Amino acid sequence: MLKRGSIVLSIWSGINFLLAALILTSVVIFNANSPLLVMVFEKSEIASLDAKVIASLNALTILYNSCSVVLSVLVWLIIRKSLIAGQKWAFWVLLFVIGFVEVMAFIASAPIGNARWQLYVVLSVLYVVGMGLAGYSIFKRKT
Repeated sequence: MLKRGSIVLSIWSGINFLLAALILTSVVIFNANSPLLVMVFEKSEIASLDAKVIASLNALTILYNSCSVVLSVLVWLIIRKSLIAGQKWAFWVLLFVIGFVEVMAFIASAPIGNARWQLYVVLSVLYVVGMGLAGYSIFKRKT
């Protein structure tokens, strides 16, 4: 069960890493605008936005996705090195850190019509299943 939980959490980490890296690459390397622009605004609304507003949204996109890439790598390392070894501290750290990120994702997207809610639901399910399997294995009573 611990191995399965670790695999599910690694999938969470991989999806998070991949999406953040793709968005970061598109905005930084290919000079694209934040994907939130197209998800939240109509084309006519985007055209009427001030350049500073678009630049600010792009800057926040770069900041968030940079943090998301690094968090995904750190979470993956904790999963592969410590959680899989059954260390309780790793379980509690992952429970708090990933849980915090998942809750904040829903809160942050609420004012913009819950853009990307489907992704957040999938990631939350992976988190709950992975933590459930890992927690059961780590904390079950040995008889």
